Amino acid sequence: MIVEKHIVIEGNHQLNGDIKIKGAKNAVLKQMVLPLLASGKYEISNVPNITDVTYMREVLSYLGIMSSFEESTLIIDSPEDIGIETPYELVQKMRASIVILGPLLARKGKAMIAFPGGDQLGPRPVQMHLDALEKMGANFHLEHGVLIGETDGLKGVEINLPYASVGATENTLLAAVLAEGKTVIENAAREPEIVDIVKMLKNMGAQISGEGTSEITIEGVPSLNPTNHDVVGDRVVAGTFIAALASTGGSGSIIGINENTLPMEIKKFQEMGLNININDNSLTVESTNNYNAIEFSTLPFPGVATDLQPIFGAALLKAEGTSIITENVYDQRFQWIPEVQRMGSNIQTGWQHAMIRGVKNLSGAPVNSTDIRTGASLIIAALQAEGESQITGVDHIDRGYEDIVSTLDSIGAVIEYN
Repeated sequence: MIVEKHIVIEGNHQLNGDIKIKGAKNAVLKQMVLPLLASGKYEISNVPNITDVTYMREVLSYLGIMSSFEESTLIIDSPEDIGIETPYELVQKMRASIVILGPLLARKGKAMIAFPGGDQLGPRPVQMHLDALEKMGANFHLEHGVLIGETDGLKGVEINLPYASVGATENTLLAAVLAEGKTVIENAAREPEIVDIVKMLKNMGAQISGEGTSEITIEGVPSLNPTNHDVVGDRVVAGTFIAALASTGGSGSIIGINENTLPMEIKKFQEMGLNININDNSLTVESTNNYNAIEFSTLPFPGVATDLQPIFGAALLKAEGTSIITENVYDQRFQWIPEVQRMGSNIQTGWQHAMIRGVKNLSGAPVNSTDIRTGASLIIAALQAEGESQITGVDHIDRGYEDIVSTLDSIGAVIEYN
């Protein structure tokens, strides 16, 4: 019998100390794909040692792109010729692998990709990606669960996305950099990770303007060059540790994060009553004795990130009053709620809304993580609960957090793998 690894937390210990944030998962996974666009050697630094990076390295290896990883630096060697097909057993591990579609079509004219997997968070339509790429001159069909795309050459066009989709913006962007002519993406996603991806693309020789706004313009170029890049800090990980300090009444600094990547989240933490001082590339967090209930809705950037919705929710479980959360992005993002209800929280849900009535105490309980951010929210809840909690589904947490157990242990949490 195989016993699944789990995390054991003894709650009610104040956390205090400084935490260094590594690069953003949602940036680096796409930046790892950029060597598909041009052969040569790349160095990407400030890379988190998470399993999603390992999975993407496996995908790239299958395409013939080799990499090595040492001390937060990823060295990638892209050969003159690369493969065009990725199998289901690799792609199913994470949905981010769909982003190889655009660059493969741009460089090779053909791509064969199994439909991606990852967290079970409800419908995440790939159709928006395909519609944009079809408008640029690609054709798609499905064979035995494999998406096959082909093109005689991508052409620049104007694309108006029906929703400010991060994935569709990225796939279109990565196809357009080598397309013939000008591409304009209207209603483009504005997330900081996209701005960071564009920064690396520009260093490769891409001609792009408007990143960080809802209109991105790309002038296609004949070829690109390899480059080095330092990944922007992970705002979701930063938000997670801010919540950990707040929920335990602690204080500390979150180092390696730009406050401009968390504008609405910082505002909402401050509305709760948390003191946050903004410094150069860091945030200093000081807790107060009582937290207020707040209301917030998840929205594309610069709104509150959907990835941080469960984290905020867990930090509000003992807040004074009733908090209202509206989830506008993913319809199954409330999977964390039944688990924290086992710990004594008072939450009611209806459609895309959750109402959290603050309770005096939470009690430790066995709970299960169903996705990355649910796992993080359960850790936040357990840190402020009486007694011991056991969290299973740890593999999900490891996909997005570099050894979160050691990090929390270093600032005073009583936490261990078991």
